[in-house]
Amino acid sequence: MSRDKKLNEIIQYIDFLEEVFGDIAFTIDEKIEKRKEESKREDKAEKKFGEKKEKGEEKKKEEEGKREEEDKKKKSIFDSIVKECYSLPEPWVAIKEEKTHLLRDIADRIRACKRCPLWEKRKNAVPGDGNPSAEIVFVGEAPGYEEDKKGKPFVGKSGKLLETLIKEEIGLDRSSVFITNVVRCRPPENRMPEKKEIEACSPYLFEEINAIKPKIVVALGSPAAKVLIGRDEKISEMRGNFYKRPEFEVFVTFHPAYAIRNPSQIEVMREDFKKIKEFLRSE
Repeated sequence: MSRDKKLNEIIQYIDFLEEVFGDIAFTIDEKIEKRKEESKREDKAEKKFGEKKEKGEEKKKEEEGKREEEDKKKKSIFDSIVKECYSLPEPWVAIKEEKTHLLRDIADRIRACKRCPLWEKRKNAVPGDGNPSAEIVFVGEAPGYEEDKKGKPFVGKSGKLLETLIKEEIGLDRSSVFITNVVRCRPPENRMPEKKEIEACSPYLFEEINAIKPKIVVALGSPAAKVLIGRDEKISEMRGNFYKRPEFEVFVTFHPAYAIRNPSQIEVMREDFKKIKEFLRSE
């Protein structure tokens, strides 16, 4: 092979290499440019994401600030309610005050009552007396001489015996219970109340009981027992027994005046009052 031919081949080979490397270089440049564009887009996207994230954090902080303000307002309202509640009386105090108000209203109406002829000769009508939140209500038949004079139930000899039995057998004093009668004006000569007198006056009794809401109502004697349990039976048959009413329990025993006239029955009444104590313990 001549020297010129060889040189020509070398030149062709170099041209080939330049062409190949030129394509490679072009491809590399193209890829570099493409990568730059991608990098710019990524930077732009990252910047946008960063701005969005920053805005999101600002919004989150703003929302947290709003929540804190709302919590402060709620706490302030709650504190105000609590403060207001502390200024209110205890629930049992409020209930007792309401019961006292109801019983006072009933007492005022009893003192002004003219439903039956008994009012014409009374000195005082006699409303119930005692604890508005009592667990026990004692019910007699009608006021006697002392009660008519003082306007308060069971303040004579019968009242003293009743108070003794309450204290010694139940462990309570008079101020812990409520004492009332079926009829509120004294019948002439302390006779038994008549049916019309009982019918006229007994609604007051049930109003008192409804206001107090006791656990047990103790009927002292036949008239009270008949009104409370609605049975026309002898006191000897009803005495010592419990009777269930929808609103309260009724227990029947003798009237203290009967026990004073028949001293042997005082021990019977003591046993009855022990039953009342047991009933209260079981509730």
